Amino acid sequence: METTRREFLSAGSAAALASYATGQVPGGEDVKYIDVHAHCTEDPLPQMCGLRQPLCCPEQLIAHYDRLGIEKGCILGLGTPENFIGGMSNESILRLAAAYPDRFIPFCVVDPRACGNTPFANLRDVLMHYRDRGCKGVGEVCAQIHLLDPRMQNLFKACEEVGFSLTFHMSPTSGWSYGVIDENGLPELEICLQRFPKLRFFGHSCAFWSEITICLSVQERNARGKGPVKEEGAIQRLMRKYPNLYGDLSAGSGAYALMRDPAYAAKFLTEFQDRIMFGIDICDPNGYVSPLPGFLRELRASGAISETVFRKVARENQIRELKL
Repeated sequence: METTRREFLSAGSAAALASYATGQVPGGEDVKYIDVHAHCTEDPLPQMCGLRQPLCCPEQLIAHYDRLGIEKGCILGLGTPENFIGGMSNESILRLAAAYPDRFIPFCVVDPRACGNTPFANLRDVLMHYRDRGCKGVGEVCAQIHLLDPRMQNLFKACEEVGFSLTFHMSPTSGWSYGVIDENGLPELEICLQRFPKLRFFGHSCAFWSEITICLSVQERNARGKGPVKEEGAIQRLMRKYPNLYGDLSAGSGAYALMRDPAYAAKFLTEFQDRIMFGIDICDPNGYVSPLPGFLRELRASGAISETVFRKVARENQIRELKL
């Protein structure tokens, strides 16, 4: 089945989504993606969240990568009490990267409450330790505290001093799940972008990507967006004003923020072509299929985005920002 241009231009078309998922779209496989957001574990983990296994082992993740045309991926940790999954220590991630150097790029994660649960903890030396061992960034930061919490501010300061980027998972409120907390319109994120101009913030999750348009409710912020982008939201405003905000397209949140409105997606990717990065965020190792690789290839094939934009989003921004 091949997606027609008419189906492509119809946001959310069932035929389009099916062809994206199978990769059967025009555009070729000549450019390999680099995944800015992945998780992997050395050994199988206990059942969690209704999955037979919550995270891929190396061979499973590589099989997904080979099928989707992904060259390599950044392995992020999940070391917070809200979502802790065993087997993903920074040391484990470094071992995986050493065992598969052509496929995996190590990140480290440090809970801002670590080292005494104080805003004066020496997180800089901790991050320097992992930087010197080969880690390329910090993430996924999921601690469920506000961005302006002094402990979170301390982590941001340490990341900026060490020269790391920071990938965050955002939550719309406290007490229900996991992720750093900000209000509708991202007012706390804006203050952080001002305070730490040299720290590159990689935004991720539904609560972040829902802000591609105007959101009014917790329900909207905690769900994948649907329908055309009729009014631009906080993401565009902040990206135009602050060059240190980046978009991590991983998971359904990032993919569907684009796929909800393909025509607008092309404009968005073109305007912010230097700060949007391809990502998948595979968590279920059992038959996971992402529509994002096929969708981006179809944007290129249709002429909606240029070859230059496609290559930047697919891999070149990751290479530049992470010094790969």
